Amino acid sequence: MSKKRGGYQYGSSGSSYRVGTEKEKKRKLPVIRILLLLLVLSLVGAAVFFAKTREGGIASLLPFPTKLTAIRFLHNGQEVLLLPDSQVVVNPRDTVQLVQVKTDGWLSWGTRVIAYDTDVKTMKKRPVVIRELYPQESFETPKTVELNALLWNRPIGKVSLLIQLDARDWLQKANATSDIDKRIVYLEKALHENSSNILVKTQLAGLYFDSKRYADAARLYKEIDDSGKSKSISEKLLLVYQIMNRVDDSLNIYLDLLKLSEEEQTFKEFISYLKKRKSKEEVAKFLEKHQQEIPKAFQPAVLLTLAEADSESKNWSRAAAGYEKAIKAGVKDSDVLYNLFVSYKKNDETDKAIQALDKYLQKNPTDSDSWFQLAELYEKKGNVAQAKATFESLLQKNPQNKEVLTHLVALMEKSNDKSGLMSAYERLAQVQPKNRTLQYNLAVLYYEAKRYDRAITCFQTVAALDPKDIDSRKYLLDINRKLRNEKGELASLQELARMDPQNAAYQDQLFKHYDDTKDYKGMAACFKEALDQNPDSVRLHTYELQAAMKLGDKKGAAKELEQLIRLQPKDKTFLRKAADLYEGSGDYADALKKLDQLLKLDPTNKQAKDDYLRLKMISMNKKTP
Repeated sequence: MSKKRGGYQYGSSGSSYRVGTEKEKKRKLPVIRILLLLLVLSLVGAAVFFAKTREGGIASLLPFPTKLTAIRFLHNGQEVLLLPDSQVVVNPRDTVQLVQVKTDGWLSWGTRVIAYDTDVKTMKKRPVVIRELYPQESFETPKTVELNALLWNRPIGKVSLLIQLDARDWLQKANATSDIDKRIVYLEKALHENSSNILVKTQLAGLYFDSKRYADAARLYKEIDDSGKSKSISEKLLLVYQIMNRVDDSLNIYLDLLKLSEEEQTFKEFISYLKKRKSKEEVAKFLEKHQQEIPKAFQPAVLLTLAEADSESKNWSRAAAGYEKAIKAGVKDSDVLYNLFVSYKKNDETDKAIQALDKYLQKNPTDSDSWFQLAELYEKKGNVAQAKATFESLLQKNPQNKEVLTHLVALMEKSNDKSGLMSAYERLAQVQPKNRTLQYNLAVLYYEAKRYDRAITCFQTVAALDPKDIDSRKYLLDINRKLRNEKGELASLQELARMDPQNAAYQDQLFKHYDDTKDYKGMAACFKEALDQNPDSVRLHTYELQAAMKLGDKKGAAKELEQLIRLQPKDKTFLRKAADLYEGSGDYADALKKLDQLLKLDPTNKQAKDDYLRLKMISMNKKTP
């Protein structure tokens, strides 16, 4: 028990010690608080002093920060250290996390980062997608976010984030809209972000083309084409150049396409475009300049085109040489041989022209026109036999070929082959039976050959075709006389006299014919008809008077004499005959009138005076009973 009590005494003693200690603590507590307060006041004062002191002053010696030195981020998981006033470009799809703020002090009390339009706290806690911070933003206009570092609400530095779309975003926007103008804008921005993106360039060039912005389309297609030749892009660029009428650029693209594909159709289009857009001389110059750039497969065609250009320019010697080169290069088209023939012919190289045309006809034996031209060449060269043989071969195929027959006639005339000429005319006359000139020429040939029966037929055909033709009727008159065909001769004379009434020879010949045959009725009828057409012809009235006198037609004779006196009132012969005729008819009064007219013309005419007195006495006696 005593031990316990004794123990209690240690305990009491200890208790007393503890009590004393608490009292000491109580005495020390105000002192500690005062010291802490002084420390806090010192720190606050230092902070205030620091905030108001410039860099390099006393504050620089203190442990408190004066300025921002860097902000450390995680950008898409990669560490990024931003220095004050620097900027980092980010995409709305990116993630960012604020990791650390670095200052020039070793104490960071009172230091924080803020942004005026976003939640920095979330950014400090975890990586956050930028788009989540700005859900309403489209970012079509770049957005700048400033991150300000503060010390007790006083700025000590800042950095910024530039949030903008990249090529991928703009391309997505372009693909999502149906508005062509917006698509163009989006693709332009995408191309600005990634100028080497061929896909974007191709799409944008296509939109430029659809919008008829051909210059912009050409620029982009050219950039794509320069980066690597492509048949599809070259074809699109060619189309744009053609629309813009950029001829030389189009031709250069054609050259590129020929190298890329060597397609026959492309070459044909190239030549067609070249001929359409350039003059004949320019076509030749272009092909000569770029001939080595054109693939070997097209060289024969190039040579052929050059030859054709020379042909169109009528440079026949160069054209012939060009066609020869094209043939040697392998051109198989037989038309080239024909063009070669034309070139030699135009250049007056007949022998070479014959050789070229002969080779052409070996491949085209049914070409009648070319056979005809071959015959003409033989004729020009003076090879009549070969020309005639060629013409004859054509006639075997087509006996009705008028053009061949006409040339054959000319050839026979030139060679003075009368027999051949007559044969040619006969065949031609079968083809053209109503050709007046042809029938006349054939008739003359028959006449000269004394084949009068056929000559008559042909001349009669000519006369029937041309009622005014006199020459054929002259021939008919001559032939009938040669054949002693009086009936035919008379018919020919009658026609000639009617057709040419001013020609007295025909009338004289008719009169002689009727007088020789004593056909006075025929004479009277013939000249009466002639007088109906020419009533004032003295000659015709004289013939008609002769016919009446021969027929004893005193009345008809008197009528003709009156007409003759009218036409030739001073002709005493007609007055004398009329007076005698009237006296013989017992018409003394008319006889006296005619004698009176005669005496007025010839007062000294004793016979007229005597007859006048005699008839006067007879007339008076008849009146006296």
